[in-house]
Amino acid sequence: MKYTQLLPFMGREELKKIAQEIMNGELKGVKLQSLFPFLGREDLHEIVDQLIEKKETEMLGRAIPFISREKVLNIYYTAEKGELPDFDASSCIPFLDTDKIKEIFRELVKNAPVESDDGDED
Repeated sequence: MKYTQLLPFMGREELKKIAQEIMNGELKGVKLQSLFPFLGREDLHEIVDQLIEKKETEMLGRAIPFISREKVLNIYYTAEKGELPDFDASSCIPFLDTDKIKEIFRELVKNAPVESDDGDED
């Protein structure tokens, strides 16, 4: 039997404890991302905040499908400010609502350098 088969049947507090042990390097052989679907949203958001703080961009990317749109937006803006090196902020876009995507589009257009008319358009 694999440990992942037990995760759906474990309590919220135990899953949170396991996640913290993984984050602290106390528990090896368990993938943090395997816990994401089973953690409570609030617990997962705490973990995401820690991942942002530690700049663990690969794991942040794996957490995005399981967190709220607000938390995804937080990751997006943190990455756009350059605080998450090697993180592609555009990976957040599919997980945002259309109004927020329109807003981001307008911000990007507003802040983009003016291009000449004879060049190719994006």
